[in-house]
Amino acid sequence: MANPGPATTVTANYLFNGDASNGVQLGGSATNLVGFHGATPVVQAAAIAVPTDLATSIVAITAIIAVLKNKGLTA
Repeated sequence: MANPGPATTVTANYLFNGDASNGVQLGGSATNLVGFHGATPVVQAAAIAVPTDLATSIVAITAIIAVLKNKGLTA
């Protein structure tokens, strides 16, 4: 007889010790997926170039906003 699996699905919730002397790490490498507030987890974003003028500042800000949205840190 095949195992039908659990009758319900449980989402794991983890509590992190914010006082840990060695800190807390999410996504141990750049290829590990991380997401917040129900967003689909994604890998680490590419580096964003340091702006040197108004045009590159706008590009950098746009990239930062996209990263925040992709991680689920802003709507």
